[in-house]
Order: sequence, then C-alpha cells, then structure tokens
Amino acid sequence: MSLAGALWFAVQDDLFSNGLCNNTSSPSISNTTQDKQPSISELISASETPSVLDELDDRFISQSLRLNRQCLRFIMDFIQARLKKDVFASSHSLTSTEANILATLSYYAQGALPSKITDRLGVDQTSAVEAVKTITKLLSDMSPDFITFPNSYNDRMGAAQAFKNLSGIPHVVGVLGYLHVKVNPPLGEELMYLNTLGYHSVMMQVIFDVDGNLLSLEQCCPGGTPEHTLWENSDIGRQFSIFQHGHTWVVGSRSLLGCGHVLTPVEAFRIKSNAALRFNKAHSQLYGRAQQVFGSLKSRFHCLRDIGSIQSAESVACTIKACCVLHNICKKFSVPLPWDFSIEPLHPPSEVVNIMAEQPFDYMEDTKDEMIEMFFNVTEDEGE
Repeated sequence: MSLAGALWFAVQDDLFSNGLCNNTSSPSISNTTQDKQPSISELISASETPSVLDELDDRFISQSLRLNRQCLRFIMDFIQARLKKDVFASSHSLTSTEANILATLSYYAQGALPSKITDRLGVDQTSAVEAVKTITKLLSDMSPDFITFPNSYNDRMGAAQAFKNLSGIPHVVGVLGYLHVKVNPPLGEELMYLNTLGYHSVMMQVIFDVDGNLLSLEQCCPGGTPEHTLWENSDIGRQFSIFQHGHTWVVGSRSLLGCGHVLTPVEAFRIKSNAALRFNKAHSQLYGRAQQVFGSLKSRFHCLRDIGSIQSAESVACTIKACCVLHNICKKFSVPLPWDFSIEPLHPPSEVVNIMAEQPFDYMEDTKDEMIEMFFNVTEDEGE
C-alpha cells in the first residue's frame, strides 16, 4: 500500500520492543539501517510459548477466519503488542488473549459468534463479546497508520502513473467510492438511511489505489446522504481544495459532478466526439473497480453485509474501520479472496447537483475537456 514501508518497519519495531517476537534486542528504526531490519518472515516466526493459533489447522483459518496463517500471525502479534501498551487493559494470559483475538476475527469473518467457534477457542460468549468491542476500538484507532494517502510528490506520481498505465487518464491518484453497509436504522429515521438501491445502510467515504489498497476513510453517515455533501465536508476533500495534493484528482461517480478535483464521466448530452466516448470507457474501467474492492471487503468480512440494529451511524464506524485496516493488511500479505467472493453492485448516483453550475467558470469541466482533447483525441487507427 502507499507509504507503507516506514509503517511496516515501525510495526516490526513495536512488536520486538514488546517482546512478542523472538529477538535478543529491540532494534530502533531511527538508529538501525534498513538492511539490518528483520524480515516479515522473521517477525512472525512462532514463539516458544504454546499458542492457540498453533493448534488450529489451515482449513479452519481459511474457512472460519478467511485469512492465511502468516497474515493471521502478524495481526495477532500486532494486536497483542498494542494491548500490552494499554495500561488500562485487563490482564489476561497469553493463551486467553490469543483466543479472544481469534474470536474477534471470527466475528468479522462470519458476522456472528457461533458457539462452535467460541467452544473450539475455549472462550465464553461474554468474554468474546467484550473482546470484540475492545479489539474493534483498537483497530479503528489505528486506521490512520494503516490507511494512508500518498502525500509526497513521488508517491503521488507513482500512484498516478499506475492509473495512467491502466486507463490512459493522467494525474489520477485514487478512486473515490462509498461503501454501504446494511443496517436496521434508528426508529423514526428510516428515510435518512434509505440508499439508492432501496435498503437501509450507513455509508463510508473511501478512496483506494489501483491495486485496491485503501488510502482514505472517513465520513460514516446515513446511507441516504448525498455523496457530494460527504466529499465537500470531508478532510480529504478540503485538502484537495487547497491543492495540498497538487494538481491531481480522484475518479468519482456522476453524482459528484462539479465537485473540486473529482473526475466524473462526460454527461451524455455533452458527448460530441469519439474522444469523449473513449474517456468515458476509461473512466468506467477505473470507477468499476469499486465493485471489486467493496466486494472483497464484504466477502472477507461478513459482518459488513448486515450489522443489524444501530443507535447511530457513528456507532458502527469502528467496526467498518477495523475491517478496512485488516483489508489493507490482507493486501500486504497477498491473502487470496474467499471462495464465495462476489462483486458489490454499484449504487445508482444520488441526486446529481452540479455545485459549480452557477459559476461562470467550471474548473473541473474545462480541465476535463482539455485533458480529453490531449490524451484521448487519437485517430481511429491509433485507437485500435
């Protein structure tokens, strides 16, 4: 994922300094050269302490947790290190802590905590439920460390080149989408949560890169909230508005028409050339990847398919963020998609409001027209 190098070395250092991985010393990132850093495989090597994980076979890990052993070991070591830092955390043995972490991961994967899972892990339902709350909050709080936007010029150019290689569209650093998670809304607020596919949900604004790594995550709101409202009021949207990320843009749906730095398809009535058609095809190729990314999230973490009754949108934000953190870790470890993977249907655009329509100069539309003329206005022979 973007900007991940320093983070993963820092996580390794954190694990070693907390004594959760075999090592005789605690290397410091600041005074140790990169070539002396332990590898990921060394980091997650099994300790001599009896482990609940060691007693689980690969089939259970794959089917019940939807992970692989290497990734799972990293996640468990990382969470244990963070729990050890929390002076207010309850004191538990290593075995019970591991069992509670596994129970939490099983809840994410299954969307429930069946007794056959907790019995196998040797934890009671009450402890498992409390563990889910604690670990979910911990992972959610770590989302700014694992979900990072390419802030440096070199990182932005690297991301833009990857998108250009795929689609031909220049200066794109991410795809902007909205993840909808089904819920039973608070009584009397049903209309606020009704999305454009006709079910009640909360929605989270997400930006991801060409490989499906999540780069930005914020704005958990009722599913009926207009997308342009979320973008204009988000931190990342404000950063783009002051050109903190340079002259780059994100790809978004047509409901974001006129939003600053959001590249939307050319509207049907404005298509005057084959160049515009080629651009729309390239745009669709990029924006359609949201189906894959959101589908992989819901296929790996079934809890995101239907969270159930909620008190507010904010009350479920931690669960969504925790799963998104784990998604990026799974990408890092190349964990295969579950066998029952299915793509997420695209939501029809919410109310299309061109927020710049009343202005005499539409920055995004003029810039888009210039870009299409420069990069997509090729001869028919060249296009073929």
